[in-house]
Amino acid sequence: MRVLIVDDLEANRIILAHLVELQGHVAITCNNAEEALQGYDTHGADLIFMDVVMPGVDGYAASKQLKEVIGDYFVPIIFITALQDEDALVRCLEFGDDYLVRPFNQIMFNAKIAAHVRIIDLHQKAQQQHEELTYLHNRLVQEQEMAQHVFDHATQINHQNCNNIQTYLSSASQFNGDVLLTAKSPAGGIYIMLGDFTGHGLPAALGSLPLSQLFHSLVLKQLSVGDLAREMNRVLAEFLPDYMFCAAVIAELNARGNQLRLWSGGLHDTLIVDQNFDVTKRISSLHMPLGILDDEVFDTASLEFELKPEDKIILYTDGILEASNDRGELFGRERFETALKRAECNIEKVRKGFHRFIGYQQGKSVQDDDISLVFISAGAVEFDTDESSRQNQTAYDINRAPVPWSISMSLSITELRFGSPVTQLVDMIGEATGLYSHKPILSLLISEIFNNALDHGVLELESILKEGEDGLMTYYNEREKRLASYSKGEVKIDISHQLCSHGGQLIFTVEDSGEGFDVDKIVSSVGEEAHGRGLTLVKQLSESMTFTQNGRCIEVIYPYQQD
Repeated sequence: MRVLIVDDLEANRIILAHLVELQGHVAITCNNAEEALQGYDTHGADLIFMDVVMPGVDGYAASKQLKEVIGDYFVPIIFITALQDEDALVRCLEFGDDYLVRPFNQIMFNAKIAAHVRIIDLHQKAQQQHEELTYLHNRLVQEQEMAQHVFDHATQINHQNCNNIQTYLSSASQFNGDVLLTAKSPAGGIYIMLGDFTGHGLPAALGSLPLSQLFHSLVLKQLSVGDLAREMNRVLAEFLPDYMFCAAVIAELNARGNQLRLWSGGLHDTLIVDQNFDVTKRISSLHMPLGILDDEVFDTASLEFELKPEDKIILYTDGILEASNDRGELFGRERFETALKRAECNIEKVRKGFHRFIGYQQGKSVQDDDISLVFISAGAVEFDTDESSRQNQTAYDINRAPVPWSISMSLSITELRFGSPVTQLVDMIGEATGLYSHKPILSLLISEIFNNALDHGVLELESILKEGEDGLMTYYNEREKRLASYSKGEVKIDISHQLCSHGGQLIFTVEDSGEGFDVDKIVSSVGEEAHGRGLTLVKQLSESMTFTQNGRCIEVIYPYQQD
């Protein structure tokens, strides 16, 4: 351990240095504040002994200067003083970490060093744990963002804009364990599926992924709600672990909106409310939740109801009935049905009344479960014009005429700290050109190009940092540190879409403000480095990859055939 000794008297410095060296430590002696700053800058220090009374800059002021230089590192400063009045000792603890009063003996001196060595060790362990937790937190945030991106794109065609449907959806965590799927039927009606998976958060939400695409493909076949349930049960039984299932209700409202077919497994009663907002029918669940029974014993039986034009169908998950206020009172069925009548089945008024009960506006509530509430109005099924023209397609209309376009953006270091623009760019590209099926590839491609520009260009990070057992942690810690501390830096992104005979091509040009690199050396090593610049993947995904401006600018061409 390196110990910095600051004292204007040579005799004191010699004695202290001797005591320090007897403990097996390295002593660095200085006779004033200026030498102390120079000594720390040259040699560093793990512990500092500081005389209080010195000519010129005293020990208090010198300690303040040293702590400003030391920054976030923990280097204890122990004052050596002959002063014994209370004010002087309080100032020692205010400007430093401990004190020794002269005269002192070797035993006391050694004990002070031993105590602070233990504190230093504890602080270093805490700092290491903090860095590890920061790394894990950053990884978790990145993984959650990626998972959220996948969920958003996997389910983006679920909530179609049908004028007959009102919804209130609230998740207990970032990922919703409830799932709501809607789709226009080939006959002009609408299918609705509301499900509640076991548990909450990401594990529960995973079940919605296989259901989403399956639901829409089955709706195109105009299957009955019972057959829809059977197919979903078969998939979930294979996909989910034994302890998970999905309580669900699947409904079909015909085009005229006067006939309802319903299959219900495990959810609370479906309600039919009349023009006076009174509950006229409570439709209890007749079946087991999805994902439990084998296909051979699955029951597809459904119920059919005639509806009046003013009727409303109410679907909901148990989160709304089991919500409680700060007195422990459940919202419950009676309050829920009373709220429906008082609000005249206006979902926004029901939501506000529910929030008042649980104390949401006063910040008293903690949501323990996902909440889903769906109002379906009887009467002719209507879709907004824009949405109707897109029904039963993928997320985008394959018949839309492609046009040439371009996108340009310039991100300063301040804007780069806010996060990656990749998701927004991919969404913009897909919306403009109908490249929905190419989105996974485009996301990878843009992500690698952008991260290459930011990490290796603006932040000047070397891939070699990733090597070793803790290499990735070291790399990402350094990345966060540089991103927070750099005051300058810029990434420019230009994307253009050109039409071709086979479809089109996207041209990505990304320029960074870094110093550049040896293009020939890096490009020739593509595919050989364990932790390179991601160029191997870029090269595989694109038609061409070209560097200019001494490596500060990359141009990538991605051709595609029209969907």
